[in-house]
Amino acid sequence: MQAPQKTHQYPYSRENLRTIDPETVIDMLLSLDSKYQQLGDYVRNLVTEKYGNKSEHFESPGQLPIFSGEDASAAVVDSEDASSSESSQEQTKPARAKKPGHGRNPQPENLLRVAITAPPPDESELSCTCCGAMRVPGRQILQTSRYQFVPASFYVEDLYSVVYDCPGCDAAKKLIVRVPEAVENGIAAPGLLAQVAVARDFDHLPFNRQTAIYGRSGVPLSRSTLSDLYAHVAAILKPLYLFMHMILLQSKVISTDDTPVKVLDRSKDKNIKLGRKWAYLGDKDHPVTLFDYTEGRGRDGPLAFLKGFKGFLQGDCFSGNLAVCASIGTTLVACLAHARRYFIKALLNDKQGCNQALVMFQSLYEIEHTAKALALSTDELKLMREQEAVPLLDTFHTWLQKQYTFAQPKSSFGKALFYCLNNWNELTQYVVDGDLKIDNNHCEREMKYIAMGRRAWLFFGSDRGGRDHAIVLSILSTCRRHGVEPWAYLTDVIQKLTENPATNLEELLPYNWKQKYPTQRPAELTIVKDAPRALCA
Repeated sequence: MQAPQKTHQYPYSRENLRTIDPETVIDMLLSLDSKYQQLGDYVRNLVTEKYGNKSEHFESPGQLPIFSGEDASAAVVDSEDASSSESSQEQTKPARAKKPGHGRNPQPENLLRVAITAPPPDESELSCTCCGAMRVPGRQILQTSRYQFVPASFYVEDLYSVVYDCPGCDAAKKLIVRVPEAVENGIAAPGLLAQVAVARDFDHLPFNRQTAIYGRSGVPLSRSTLSDLYAHVAAILKPLYLFMHMILLQSKVISTDDTPVKVLDRSKDKNIKLGRKWAYLGDKDHPVTLFDYTEGRGRDGPLAFLKGFKGFLQGDCFSGNLAVCASIGTTLVACLAHARRYFIKALLNDKQGCNQALVMFQSLYEIEHTAKALALSTDELKLMREQEAVPLLDTFHTWLQKQYTFAQPKSSFGKALFYCLNNWNELTQYVVDGDLKIDNNHCEREMKYIAMGRRAWLFFGSDRGGRDHAIVLSILSTCRRHGVEPWAYLTDVIQKLTENPATNLEELLPYNWKQKYPTQRPAELTIVKDAPRALCA
């Protein structure tokens, strides 16, 4: 028996279509057009994300009309006249002189220098062509200076405890002095602990690659061993991390962002769950960069981390950020780069409208670039924004409201308009204080290091691994922020915290450590006594 064929069920039959009034037909067409626009935007976004250019660079096609009374055609004509006059002026200008090429960068003076002398020639070439006497070596001429590379070398430190006896009392208790150890009875010295952490979170080398690298040097360090060493590093640095957290909460402005990370969990489908990594950047007076790990994207994690903070929180218009600000009594400052990104994605949906919006964003950013070039103070920047940015924002807000009355709400252009209008108070909050930034890009740049590492180590083995990673990455990201050499810093800090856990943590902050060691490496780390020559080289 042949199965009946499925037929599509339409809401209207042929007979009913003839009786439909024109208004219903118009509504049907508008609904279909809206659905078509949504599907078109969806496909374009998929194709752009996979094959398109990720850059958000925008070149203005000429100043487009913002005020309702301007004529678009007149603006285009004016822009064409301006471009033609500029081209004629460029033809009359003399050609620019070619810039001289740059030379080699100067070689560092603190590197070990090894002299290599040219080998002697054959005896037949030493005889003088005039008298036949044998030539003798005279002066030396520096031929060139070049870099040589010696692979990283391991050596073994044998730690000896010293026993002090009393020469007059045999039954007296002996005094045993031990060498301070970062990991008691461990196999790793501070230098190796620092290397494991820097290689993973600064150079994005997962433990399996490090195992292969160390194996080529003749040292068998398994992946599980390196994971244990990394956990010890996080435990040693945790007091410094908590001290940096106290400094962060004293900031006037904290910038934040988050990104998902995969975490191994045998109780979940595919043995994987999604955790969350949060970044928090302190202001210029409290220049620390901290990360936090939570098991989800709820507000409880940021709320606990930011407890006691009363300044400005700069980030995207995530509902969790809004809830956190409402709970702790702080002010959310939204990112204009997020709002601009919506119009970049909607360019293919409504090119003219998006161009007008992007030109307005360009004008707002030009104010910030000018202020930065003039090196204005915070008070001067606030005054400049009040005089120039606030009128532009008012005009932009009026334009957004007018466009939203005609735009399709579910189109990409309509979503861009709704995002701006719905979060307008947060988006314009940056003009009230000169210490605030127009966007949150400086914080988003920190998140790319997590993304780069995530492509290497793929996932965390547990929630504890995510928390340990937050501690180590916070220290290393603060080092990157201040241009501190990470291996020398971590080696010195681990050694000092091992010798004296009650040491002054303020002196160990990366920016204070850099002032004490401007050459980026303490003397005791530069030369290791009785070490192999290859290590010193």
